[in-house]
Amino acid sequence: MASKEARDSAYITAARQNTRQLWEAINNLVELQRQWNALDYGASLTPGVGENDGIVASDVGAVVFDTANAMVGVLNTGHATNVAKLL
Repeated sequence: MASKEARDSAYITAARQNTRQLWEAINNLVELQRQWNALDYGASLTPGVGENDGIVASDVGAVVFDTANAMVGVLNTGHATNVAKLL
């Protein structure tokens, strides 16, 4: 039985680690909205180079605003409580 308990505990740990990463990612994206607005990246963000080649301001803005806000909306429907239980 100890083996199952250890395996189950490892599963819970993995779920909690991923939950923390999800929580931090959503909050970090929302924080980036302030920088975007302060530096007017909608008008001034240059296209990416190197590993970011092909990424333009509208691609970034869609995630920083639209996707991040959608995720906050999901959290606000009660899922934040679910997430917070595993933090």
